[in-house]
Amino acid sequence: MPKPFSYPPFRPRDIEQNPSEPVAVQTLKTSLFKCPSCSSNLGQPTEGQANTYQCANRHCFDIAKEGYVNLLLAQHKRSSSPGDGDEMIRSRQRFLNAGYYRPLADAIAKQVLQLGANQRVLDIGCGEGYYMEQLRSSANNLELYGIDISKTAVRMAAKRKLNAQLAVDSAYNIPLIDSSINTALSVFSPISAIETARVLTPKGRLIMIGPGAEHLAGLTAHIYENTVPHEGNPLNTTATDSEFNLLETIELNQEITVRLSHVEDLLKMTPYYWHARPEQQEAICALKELTTTVHFVINIYAPKEATETAWLADE
Repeated sequence: MPKPFSYPPFRPRDIEQNPSEPVAVQTLKTSLFKCPSCSSNLGQPTEGQANTYQCANRHCFDIAKEGYVNLLLAQHKRSSSPGDGDEMIRSRQRFLNAGYYRPLADAIAKQVLQLGANQRVLDIGCGEGYYMEQLRSSANNLELYGIDISKTAVRMAAKRKLNAQLAVDSAYNIPLIDSSINTALSVFSPISAIETARVLTPKGRLIMIGPGAEHLAGLTAHIYENTVPHEGNPLNTTATDSEFNLLETIELNQEITVRLSHVEDLLKMTPYYWHARPEQQEAICALKELTTTVHFVINIYAPKEATETAWLADE
């Protein structure tokens, strides 16, 4: 008579014969980025480690293959693709790469380098990285950081191989620790005065560039019957009064001639494209060349607390 079937006794073979090995701990070096989830410091991977930023609370953010990190959380987005549209960004890249705004790029580099060659510079609203590239070509020892809310723009900036730390995030929630930046730069980009003051060192500087009253008057003449002067790129008055003092204003004003396909790029990289009627868009894009004034205003600010302290020391 066969013996009744029974299961063999349980033996934890895997546990006894293959004890689990200790998990390797990833070695991270300190970065200036802060975690968007808990605001603690993000550790940066060292060579040979996984390409992931991680904070003490184990929030992780992968570094894209191009070399940037996306720190813009989904709940902080106001749309699925915030920031400038892809066509606007690519038009701007082509136009800037052609050198039409090179005098502005040179002026920015001059102002930054006057503040010191060994410093940390943040480009707020860095776009596709043109001005950062000009800074890098002017000085190899600058520690460059760039943020933009547009993922497409940051990816294009990363492809320039700038040796810079780049992140997708908002100017109103800068993903950097307090008092970490020597010079903050904003070119035609809105900023938060409070957030910018937070990341600047006490002796830091904010360089803001905006359009002057005559900027692109030759383009707007094809769209408006009466040209309205630009109001520039000013900080919010209340925030400026509480956070910054204006130290200096520099204006650049010259005439350029834009040729062939760059005329269309110029139109499409500005908000004027959306203000123009379809027939105006078509007429402007058909131009072989367009002569226009370019007028830039460079405002240099210092944190108010620092300038007040310096004033008291002189008393």
